[in-house]
Amino acid sequence: MLKRAAVSVVLLTFFASPLLAQGKSLGKGRGAKPSKQQTTVRMGAIPGTGIRHFGSWLDDASFLPKGKGWTTFGIGYWRSVDGHQWDVPSIDAGMAIDRRIHVGISTPFSRSSYGDGYTSSGFGDTYLSAKVGLIDPDQEGHRFGLAVVPVIEVLSSGSVLEGDSRLHWALPVTLERRFDTFRVYGAGGYFSRGSVFGAGAVEVPINTRMVATGVLSHSRSLKEDPLSDALELSKARFDLNGSVMYVVTPVVTAFGTLGRTISHTDANASTLAVSGGLSFGFNTVQTHRQKKK
Repeated sequence: MLKRAAVSVVLLTFFASPLLAQGKSLGKGRGAKPSKQQTTVRMGAIPGTGIRHFGSWLDDASFLPKGKGWTTFGIGYWRSVDGHQWDVPSIDAGMAIDRRIHVGISTPFSRSSYGDGYTSSGFGDTYLSAKVGLIDPDQEGHRFGLAVVPVIEVLSSGSVLEGDSRLHWALPVTLERRFDTFRVYGAGGYFSRGSVFGAGAVEVPINTRMVATGVLSHSRSLKEDPLSDALELSKARFDLNGSVMYVVTPVVTAFGTLGRTISHTDANASTLAVSGGLSFGFNTVQTHRQKKK
């Protein structure tokens, strides 16, 4: 559960930062409201949406035994140059339905506020995933793992651009390499809304109860958008996140994260991303056996 909870922390770090999760148009939660600059530029009849789509995903290639799972409840705060967003709560849950198959779901309830008085609230974008193991790092003699993670992205009603669909997909490929005192893992892939990404993490145990993780991610928008060019919105971004997880009990872990965009600061950049919460482990196989007894 220590490894699984650590990855849940990283995933919630990503979803707490709207621009790292694909469906957040301009990082404004349930939909993007045009800024004054966008409105002025649009008056010049420049084609495009004025919105860059970014996406990123991070997971390892490890798997829990069949029947074990997790539920994580987090609170996230994200700030940009012209507003901020709260995700209360952010929820990440999943379970191993087979030795090499995990299923999961992640979704936030978001509240956004901006300097010109614009506000919005409601459920954010939902991500449904299924991680399939190709190389198991837990097998004897292995220290390397490989998995694919098909993802279905269900956009909130406020995140859908005119003429677009609420359903999209992504295909991350995850890698993991274990060392004697730490491990590294990462993912790379494609989001169907028009972006590619790569993300990597270094996870180091501080002691038997605490783990520290550092994450660097990169995402690049592939779609041409003259209006976004006119607004000088970067086609790529780098983000840096760090997290610390503490094992409270064998089935409960607490975590905290901190991060921001470290590349060009524009309307897409996060100047601060903070989250924290609790992750709970469970074992359906054990519960079933206990009931039979």
